[in-house]
Parts: sequence; C-alpha cells; structure tokens
Amino acid sequence: MRLSSLSPEAARQQRRDRWRRGRAAAQTLRSAFPRLEQIRVDLSFKDATACTPAEQSHVLHPPARAFFEFPCPYADCDGQFDLNAAATSVLASSTHHAEGEIECPGVRARDRMGRQACHLRALYKFTADYQRETDA
Repeated sequence: MRLSSLSPEAARQQRRDRWRRGRAAAQTLRSAFPRLEQIRVDLSFKDATACTPAEQSHVLHPPARAFFEFPCPYADCDGQFDLNAAATSVLASSTHHAEGEIECPGVRARDRMGRQACHLRALYKFTADYQRETDA
C-alpha cells in the first residue's frame, strides 16, 4: 500500500480551496441576519515568542458573507481561527458585544525543530450594530 503525501505548497493550496468553498457557500449577512447593519471583528494575539502578530480588525456589512474563519497570521502555520459558532451566537441573539479567546489548531515549522503545535492565541471581540426597530 502506497501512501501519498502532499507537498507543502499542495497542502496550502488545498486549504485555500477548502476556505474559498466554505466562504462561497455561506449566506450573506443580509439574508442570515436582516437587522444587522455591520459587525466588527477585532483580533489580538498572544504568544510566548517575542514576535507576536499585529492586531487585526475586520468590518463586515450586509452584502458580505456570514463567514468568520481567519487564517493564522503566521505564514508558516497551517491553522485558522474558526469563529463561525461564536459569531452566529452573537448575531442570532442580537447581542451587541461578545468576546472570547481561541487557540490556533495548526502546526508550524519552528527553529529547525520540525513541525510543532502553533499555540498562538487569538483574543476576539465582536461588536454588532443593528437597525433600530421602528414603532408602527
């Protein structure tokens, strides 16, 4: 029995394709959450190394896809932060604010020591703005 292993570039391309398919399959925010005007996702990172990635902010408007997966900011990591469940929880309850922490499930090549778990932690914060309900 012969096992095939993907080259690192082929594996990256496979992950990108899977991410694109997931994003394309997601509903728009407008159809999933009609009252939403925008949602802001702020990500800050914690790591034991001295080179912690910069903070990120993403603002999504109604035409955007309701897709909340963000690649690990380390170029040599194959992980991503899947915040879909957290975002859906916030948006489904019309909560205006939520925050939490998640660890990157990916692995990376570090200091010539082979592939090791990433362990980068993302602190996320969702801030949602909704249309005001009008009294009729």
